[in-house]
Formats: sequence, C-alpha cells, structure tokens
Amino acid sequence: MRLKKWMMALLVPVLLLCGCAGQKQEFTITDVTVQDVKDMADAGDTFLLLVEREGCDFCQAMNEYMEETKADHPEVKLFRLDTTDFDLVKEQAENKTLVSETEEGKAWLELQPYFLYTPAIYRYENGKADEAAIGFNVVTDEISLWDTTSTIDFDTAKTEGLWEFLER
Repeated sequence: MRLKKWMMALLVPVLLLCGCAGQKQEFTITDVTVQDVKDMADAGDTFLLLVEREGCDFCQAMNEYMEETKADHPEVKLFRLDTTDFDLVKEQAENKTLVSETEEGKAWLELQPYFLYTPAIYRYENGKADEAAIGFNVVTDEISLWDTTSTIDFDTAKTEGLWEFLER
C-alpha cells in the first residue's frame, strides 16, 4: 500500500506536466477593422498590427514565409488590417504621404499619417504605435525598421529578421 501511494505521488505531477506541455499556443492572425484598432489603442492594449493589401507581392511573399515557418513561433499573435478598399493614393506623384476618400482610409491615415507601404507591421505598446516594420526582403526574410513620426527612408533604415521583430 505504501508503494502505491509513493508511485501516485510521483506519477501525478508527471502527468500534470505532460498535460500542460501539450497545450502550446498556436500562431494566429486575426482580421480587424480600423475601428477595432482604435478601440484596442484607446484601451491601452499592446499588440502587433500587420497592414497589407491585395495585389501586394511583398505581402504575399511574407505571408507565405510566415505560413511555412509559423510552427516554430507558436506564441506570436498578429492582428491584420486589409487596406485594399481604402483607396489610398498619393495626392501628387512626388508626395511621400497618402490621402483617401473613403471613411476607413481617412480613419487609418488619422492613426498612421506616414503610412505609405505594405506590408507594414506596427508594434503597439500600451495603445501607442512607436515602431514599425516596413516591407519584406524576400531574399533575407528581413523587414526595415522605422519609427512612426515620418515616412520611412529605406536607405537609412535598419533591418531585422521578421520573426525577431515579431517575438521581441
């Protein structure tokens, strides 16, 4: 009887540990609207926002890369904003800022007035986006780092691996 109690005392913690280890989180991407982003920012949330659009070859390449490698990064949670229907255009060809005639496009540009390229990933900390990862290098799997107070200058921007940025 004593041996049985001793075995149970050892077995129960092992079973509990095994059960917990099997419950890994999965990499997720959740689609959101501009209003969702505003609400999360107003609530002071910390999150990663991926901004992309249809027809963007770099967005597609980044999504394919993430799909192929996501199993190695199960804790990453992204929110995705699709700007395809925002009708974002340069007011003049030489401009480095965009304008929009749609309500969602205008609302997005109020949040991120220097938004210009996709894909872009904004790191929101306590409701504020101070850092962005812009573009995607299909050869090195890197993104270009920039702040959100001006339009990116790819010549001076530092680069970082996509997953390194997402997991910091």
